[in-house]
Amino acid sequence: MAGIVLSILGTAVLAAALWLGTRWLYGYCRMIYYIGRIPKPTPNGHWLFGHIFELPPCQSTMIKMIARNRSTGHALTATWVGPFISLVAITHPEPLKQLLKAFHYEILKPYVDVYNSCSEVLLNKWSALAKKNEPVMAFESVSLLTLDVVLQCAFSFKSDCQDTGTHAPYIKAVYELSEWIVQRVIYPPYQSNLFFYLSPDGRKFRKACKLVHDHSEKVINERKKVLASLAARGVRPTEGTLGDSKKDQGKYLDFLDILLTAVDEEGRGLSDLDIRNEADTFMFEGHDTTASGICWTLYLLAKHPEQQEKCRDEIRTVLDGRSHLEFADLPKLQYTHWCIKEAMRLYPPVFQVFRDLGEDMMLQGHLEFNPLRFSSEIRHPYAYIPFSAGPRNCIGQSFAINEEKVVVSNILRRFELRVDDSHCIEMDPKVILKAKYDIKLDIKPLPSSAT
Repeated sequence: MAGIVLSILGTAVLAAALWLGTRWLYGYCRMIYYIGRIPKPTPNGHWLFGHIFELPPCQSTMIKMIARNRSTGHALTATWVGPFISLVAITHPEPLKQLLKAFHYEILKPYVDVYNSCSEVLLNKWSALAKKNEPVMAFESVSLLTLDVVLQCAFSFKSDCQDTGTHAPYIKAVYELSEWIVQRVIYPPYQSNLFFYLSPDGRKFRKACKLVHDHSEKVINERKKVLASLAARGVRPTEGTLGDSKKDQGKYLDFLDILLTAVDEEGRGLSDLDIRNEADTFMFEGHDTTASGICWTLYLLAKHPEQQEKCRDEIRTVLDGRSHLEFADLPKLQYTHWCIKEAMRLYPPVFQVFRDLGEDMMLQGHLEFNPLRFSSEIRHPYAYIPFSAGPRNCIGQSFAINEEKVVVSNILRRFELRVDDSHCIEMDPKVILKAKYDIKLDIKPLPSSAT
C-alpha cells in the first residue's frame, strides 16, 4: 500500500515538474519570438547571450543607443541582453510629454496650500505628544502626511489618513501593497507569479489591488462626468472652475484633471487604463520617497543643532511674521534646500542607482553632513542624481522638493529636534531607503514668539 502511495506521489511530482517545465519553455520561446521583433542595437545577436557583449561601457553611448531605438517610432523598444531579462524597456514614451504639464510650476503653485494644511495636522499631533514629553516616530507619522498630500494632489481625495492611520480599507490596502512589493523582491519564491498568486499573500495582494483599482476607477469616472458637464456648458477646466458648489470654487487642478484633459498633437487623450496606471504610480511612488527624504533630513538636522538653527533663522526671515509659506517663498529657502539635498546625498530614498567608475578616485569627507557643498551649482549633471538623470528622470522632482521644503520648514518653526541616543538607527534598504526601527526624535515646542 505504501508503495502505491509513493508511486502516485512520484507521478504527481513528475507531472507537475513536466507541466512547469513545459510552461516555462513555451513562455521562453514566445518571449524569444516577440523579442526578435523588437528593434535591437544591431541586426543580430548571440543565440544565448543576446547583445550582452555589445553593451558599451560608456553610459553616454548607452543613452545614445536607447535614444536611437526610441527614434524608430515603435511603441516598445528594448535592449536585449540574453534569454531571461531585458536591460532596458521603454513603453509608450509619448504620454510623458503630456504628463510634463502636470508638474509645470503654475500647476504646482496651489499645492503649497495642501502641503501647509497637511503639515498642520502632523504638527497638532506632535504638539500633543510634546505636552506628554513623548518622542515622535518620524517615518510612522511623516509617511501618513505625504500619503495625505498625494491623495489630495492626485485625486482631491481627503482621506483623514493622518487621524485614522492605516485602519481605513483604502489606506490599509495602499500600505499592504507597498509591503508585498518589497516581499516579492526579497523573497525568491514570490518572484514566481504562479507561486506568489497561489500563496495567501498573493491572494491578499490581488484583493488589495482590486480595492485600490476600483477606488481609482470610481474617482476617474466621477471626475469625467464633472468635466463632461463643464464641457457641455462651454466652461474650460482651469483653476477655480471645477464643480458647481461653493466649496469647489477656487479648487486647484489636481493630477487626475491633468491626465483627463491631456491630449497629444493629434488630439488623442490617454485611455482609462493609462490614466489609472499613471495616477496610481504617482500615488505609490510619490509618498514613500518623499517621506524618506523628509525623515532623513529631520534626522540629520536633529544630529547637527547648528545647521538646524541656521535653517530656522532662514525660515523666520522668509516668513517675516507670517504663519505659512507661500509658493514665492520656496526659492528663498536656500540653506534649507541645501540641507535637504545633502540628506538625499547621504541617504538617497531611491538608492538603486549604481555607478561604474572608469578610474580610481579618492573620497574625502563624503560621509560628513556638509550642506555647503551645494552652495556651488557648478558640477557635472550626473554628479548628483537622487532623482536619476537623463531623459527618463523623475518628472515629479519639483513637486517632491517643494513638499519637503514646506514640511521641513513647518516642523522647524514649531519644534526643536534632538535625536534619541538610546534608539538604534539602522538603514533598511528595500525598495525605498528607510530606518529599520524608525527614527525616534525628541521634540521641544518653541515659544510662539520664536516661530
